[in-house]
Formats: sequence, structure tokens, C-alpha cells
Amino acid sequence: MSHQRPEGATVVATLQALLAPTDGGTPRIAAARPDQLRPLPRIVAKVAGRVTGTGPANIFTTLGQHPRLFRVWLRYSAQLMPFGKLPRRDTELVILRVAWRCLSAYEWHQHVPIALRVGLTAEEVKGVAVSLPANHFTLRQLALLAASDELLAQRVLSDSTWRAVEATLDTREVIELCLLVGNYQGLASTIGGLGIQIEPDSARVVPTHRGSTIPRWKTAVRLARSTKAS
Repeated sequence: MSHQRPEGATVVATLQALLAPTDGGTPRIAAARPDQLRPLPRIVAKVAGRVTGTGPANIFTTLGQHPRLFRVWLRYSAQLMPFGKLPRRDTELVILRVAWRCLSAYEWHQHVPIALRVGLTAEEVKGVAVSLPANHFTLRQLALLAASDELLAQRVLSDSTWRAVEATLDTREVIELCLLVGNYQGLASTIGGLGIQIEPDSARVVPTHRGSTIPRWKTAVRLARSTKAS
């Protein structure tokens, strides 16, 4: 399997460093070892670790300790990412904006390498965090960012932002956008409440082969559908 060049890892680390953790570095609930988890969270944690280039992801080894809730949450989340109707570049742009606005360093560190992997440029990722001239983004991207900001700040969209969103997204994409913002805002609260910590090697070189991750996610979601509530 091919990997990003070493300088690619430096770019990832530089972008991740834009949002540093603000907690004391101690989880409220310790992440479980994969062998302590049931099959679904164990598989998902390992898949996520391969996607991001880390070991098993702490978000899954923590939430996986509530197997029944984890199963239904995974099925819902997967319909937004990675199986949503919005293009992956749009999805990752929104997730990064939510992470930035919610000061969720864990989400930010997880999704910076994923965003680069699916086609966002380093300048676009930086632009999520740093005010840049509008010409750094397309009109569609500006509408996504404005909608994310307004939903996070006031839970409604202004008429001008709605017109911008409606002009570039279809009905299903608009619905998905609103649900995506809400899902990752809620996840940021869960991460903060439980004190979930960034994996030590989150800035590692990440795999660039695109064909291997979606089949693994499909396997995990198929397992979620077939697993009985616990």
C-alpha cells in the first residue's frame, strides 16, 4: 500500500496544530482495548485507525463500551459520512468547520488528514480556521460555511444564507447539511464531556489508496445492521 510522502505528514501536523487540545489530557472514561469490545466497535475502531493512520480510534473504543447505542449511532452517522449524498469534499469541509467552531480538537485532528485525502487542499483546510478572502472558496463552499456558522450560532438560517444554499444544493443535500452539522455538534459535546483524547500518532503519514476504505466501512455498517441490540 502506498503512503503520503514525509512532507505530506508535515502538512497534516501543521494544519492539526491550528486547534490545540484545551483539556487537561485525562479522559473521563478510559478508552477500552479493542479486545475488550464487542465485534462491531472493535472492527470500526480498527477501520478508522487505518483511514486516519493511527491505531484504533479512541472515539470508537470509548463509545463502543455502550454496544447497543453504538450500533444505532453508527448506522445513522454512516449515512452522513461516508455514505451521504453530499460530495465527500463538502462533507469534510462542514465537519472541519463544526470542529473549529466547537473547539473540538479531537474532531479537527481526526478529520484534517481525511479532508486532505478526499481532495480538499491544505489552503482550503487552513481557510476553515483562518479568515481568507472569499476567492479562496467556491460559491458552494461559501454557502456551506455560512450555513454551518449560522446553524451553530443560532440554529436557524438567515434569508440570504438560505438563498445561497438553495441556489447550489438540492433538497436532499440541504436536509443532509443540516443533519450533518447537528450530528457533529452533538459529537463534539460527547467528546468534550467524556474527555476523549487525541491519539498520540494522529499526525502520522496516512494511507493514500482510496479503494480500500469504503468496502471496510460497508462491512462495519452491514455488521451494525445484523447485530442484535445488546
